[in-house]
Amino acid sequence: MRLVIVDGQAIDRGGLVGLLEDERDFEVVGEAATVEEAIRQCRALRPDVLVLSLNVPGQEKQAAIPAIRAVVPEQRIVALSERGATNCLVLNPPYRQKTAAELDLVCAVGIDCLQLAVAQGAMATVRRSADPEDLFRAIRSVAEGGAWYDPTTATGMLAATGPEGRRRGTNSGLSERELKVAALIAEGRSNKEISTALDISQATVKKHVGHILGKLGLADRLQAGLLLARNPLIFRRP
Repeated sequence: MRLVIVDGQAIDRGGLVGLLEDERDFEVVGEAATVEEAIRQCRALRPDVLVLSLNVPGQEKQAAIPAIRAVVPEQRIVALSERGATNCLVLNPPYRQKTAAELDLVCAVGIDCLQLAVAQGAMATVRRSADPEDLFRAIRSVAEGGAWYDPTTATGMLAATGPEGRRRGTNSGLSERELKVAALIAEGRSNKEISTALDISQATVKKHVGHILGKLGLADRLQAGLLLARNPLIFRRP
């Protein structure tokens, strides 16, 4: 199985290469440190599987997986998380020792990097805290045309099929303008800043914010900011 390894950290990338080349059925044919390099390697080498660390540089304009698939749509991708589950701020937010209800917050757990990677087209997901055998299984499954998801990603995907998950995973009927306002809310922008950015009045912004809160079933901008920041799939059209 011909592999290309993508990781922005040279030592981490070298560790992955050494680990995978110890397996008799794997051949690492290329390495990349940025999204642009990954695209070039995929176009030139046509690997069976791209092992992609989600910390790779070059994602300022577009996330790595959509950027790669836009050029090489058939490329099979195994997504490797930025960090282990215990260090993930989405899976384990700082306020986890208190309940969301105690803090009057919503969305205690949102869409983490691997769930987002699946939505973008990754066929397998692996945590950095996983056993190397899990990485090997994921690569072999993907090379054979299958899929392989780590337990936390699989659990999150199943949870997303419930009523609350469906609400978080879609834009809940938000209009194009409401989606733009929502994106700016997620960035922490004030009504005045949103008004300037979209060239609309503050009264119109306030009306859009009210519609967004109503459609998402939220009480205030704090809840909206948390929900939107933790669940970027809300901004995807169904």
